[in-house]
Amino acid sequence: MRTQETKISRHLVEYLDKPVTIGIMLNLLSSVRKKLRIASTLLAKYVAHLDPNTLTVLGLSLSMLTPMAAYLTKNSLIVAATASLAMLMDALDGSVARLRGETTALGAFLDSLSDRLSDALLVLAFYPLGCDYLLIYLVTTFSMTTSYIRARAESLGLKGLADVGLMTREFRSFGILIAYIVHYLLGIKAANYTLLVLLLGLCVTVIQRSYYVIKSLKRSIRRVESM
Repeated sequence: MRTQETKISRHLVEYLDKPVTIGIMLNLLSSVRKKLRIASTLLAKYVAHLDPNTLTVLGLSLSMLTPMAAYLTKNSLIVAATASLAMLMDALDGSVARLRGETTALGAFLDSLSDRLSDALLVLAFYPLGCDYLLIYLVTTFSMTTSYIRARAESLGLKGLADVGLMTREFRSFGILIAYIVHYLLGIKAANYTLLVLLLGLCVTVIQRSYYVIKSLKRSIRRVESM
């Protein structure tokens, strides 16, 4: 029995010692992201009769209600439910617009504006719940910076930023929801640690997206100069 346990321990150590590459992790995240977007597209078929801009405004309104719910109820489960509805509207507006063939400049502007405001409002809801104000400030700053890099890069003609980085919009939303639930189940201190993990992920994403944009712009400059 002792020998068997030793063998199992040795195999476990050997397994854990195998390097898990960043590429494998990113591929896994990319796979999850694609499945989430497929689910969003399927769900959008049931609300395709609604105007995409209406969904955007509804999502923003729910985002505004989230910190109010936190202030009035101090119940992070209610806050999580409100934020979930806001995130659902945010996920559906673009999918509905594509299904209806109504991807307009106005829609893109409203969506970008809504994304920035929602990023801030959903994180600010942690303040009435008693979480660390410095963490809230930093998570808000880096979350909005992540969105800004994408919007600015797309205005310069670069595409594909939605899939670049560890904390894309889908995973930022999940991270915030998890922090709400952790707060409800384990309290303020555990929620602060969750926000810290989210902050680290956002810092990595800002670096990844900045590197991607700089590299792409340099490539474009070299292409122009070689003509």
